[in-house]
Formats: sequence, C-alpha cells, structure tokens
Amino acid sequence: MTAPSCPGARTKVLRALDSSGFCKILIIVSALTWGFSFFVMKDATAEFPVFFLLAVRFGLASLVMLVVFGRRVIAHLDRRTIGVGVLLGVLEWAGYAFQTVGLTMTTPGKSAFLTGCYCVMVPFCAWALGLGRPERHNVIAAFVCVAGLGLVALDGGSLVNSGDLLTLVGAVFYALQMVEVSKHGPDCDVWAITTWQFIVMGVASAVSSAVLETPPPVSVYTPYNVFVLVFLAVVCSCVALAAINHAFTKVDPTAGALLSSLESPFGVAFSVMFAGEVLTGRLVAGFALIFLAIAFSEAGPQILSWRPGKGKGRSDS
Repeated sequence: MTAPSCPGARTKVLRALDSSGFCKILIIVSALTWGFSFFVMKDATAEFPVFFLLAVRFGLASLVMLVVFGRRVIAHLDRRTIGVGVLLGVLEWAGYAFQTVGLTMTTPGKSAFLTGCYCVMVPFCAWALGLGRPERHNVIAAFVCVAGLGLVALDGGSLVNSGDLLTLVGAVFYALQMVEVSKHGPDCDVWAITTWQFIVMGVASAVSSAVLETPPPVSVYTPYNVFVLVFLAVVCSCVALAAINHAFTKVDPTAGALLSSLESPFGVAFSVMFAGEVLTGRLVAGFALIFLAIAFSEAGPQILSWRPGKGKGRSDS
C-alpha cells in the first residue's frame, strides 16, 4: 500500500536536486574543488607538459562520462546537442589552455584570483552575445577590478607578468562558456552536452600535445602523479564541471559566476597552506579589490538603490 507514495517522494527529491538553492550549493562545492586544483595543477605542470596533462585529464573524463551517461548521449544524437557541446568544449578548452600555460609562469594564488575575474566579465560577455547591456553596477565593478588587477599584476618591477595576462585571457573564455551553457543548457540534455564538451577538450588537447610537446618519460608516472591525474579527471572534471554545468541551467549566470568565483579565495587559501606562498601587502590589497568587485557585481543594484529611511513607509498622504 505504500507503493503510490514512492513516485511522489522521488519527484520531490528530483525537484530538490533541480532547485536554485541546491544548485548554488553545487557551485560552491565545485568552487572549493577547483580552488584545491590550483595547488594540484601547479605540481602536475612541473611533471607533465601542459597539453599532455589536459589531454589525459579530459580523455579520462570523457570515458567516465560515456560509461555513466552513454545512453543519454545516444538518445540525444541531434545537431543542436552536439553543436552546443562542441561550442562549450572549444570555449572551455581555450580557457583551460590559457590558464594552465599561465599557471606555469605565475603563482597558484595569483592564478586563482585572476581566473576569478570571469565573474565580472560575465555580464559584458552576455552583452556581446546579445543578451542585454550591462548595468551601471557592472561598469563600476569592472573599474574596481582593474584597480585590483593592477596591484596583483605589478610583479617584480615589470608592469605585466605574461602568466597573468594568459590567465586573464583564459578567464574571458570561461566567462563566455558560462554564458553559453546558461543560454543553451536548459534546452538540451546537460549530461549529453557535457560529455561532448569533454570529448572536444580531450581531442583538442591531444592534437596540441602531439604537435607542440614531447611525451613525458615513463619515470614520471609515480603513484602520486597517477593519483593527481585521476583526481583531476574524475573529481575536478566529471564531478565538479558536470555539476556546475547542471547548476548553470537553473541559476542566473551572474549569480552563478559570483559563487563559482569563490574558487579564487579557496585557491589562495590552499596555496598558502600547502605551497608556502606568501601574501604581501600589495597582493592582499589587490585581492581585496578584486573580491569587492566580484561582490559588487552581484550586490550593486541593492547598494545603488538604497536610500536612508527606505522601507519605513511614507509619512505624507
């Protein structure tokens, strides 16, 4: 007699998993995972060539996704699903390529914060793609962010560190990917497009590695390095990236970008704890300005519209 209640309970669980609140939690957990990956990736790039590392990471991720979601991929072999997946793969691969190459030239903490600037870029990317003009608070946030970037990027007397610039370019592609998944994801099967996304990223990385790099020696495949490769493929890609793609189909892209940018402070925290990075006063000031810009890009409308006494009611008749 209890069977009829099972479908209802299942429906409630599915609704909870698709709720905006749960999806925001998914984004925060993914941000925490990616924050830790800055520290892990820095070690991995010292052992493996950049594109070889990305080829292994997303090649393994593709296989896992095909095993878990193969039936959904086959059920959605249509032009739109494949096209969206390929587009997301190209954008995300470009972001990872620029970020990972940049990471070899800068510190994990700086890379984490500069990557987090995609949060401020999302409204402008949406405007460029015809989704509406950025509002005043977005422009203010951009100027504050530029001031913070100036403090962060002034490195050792040179105006701009090349690794910082490459990381910023990667952030632009991340912002574009977030806008596109938020725009097209709700109309497609998110697990199918994510699988195609990983396939494209793996193939693009493998081709780049074959053309530009020499394969690493067998001696680098230590148990720890193999664990790192599996961690990056399964946890940071299959779990975190697939979860965040799902979440961006349920939440506003600007709000989602703000939450996902928490990977930046998480990245700095892990870098300080495990990589021995030292936070100078200049970096702290720059990080603070960038974080304020990210926060203001979300809370700006409430701040700019606030008036003393607002909400207390009108005394005139």
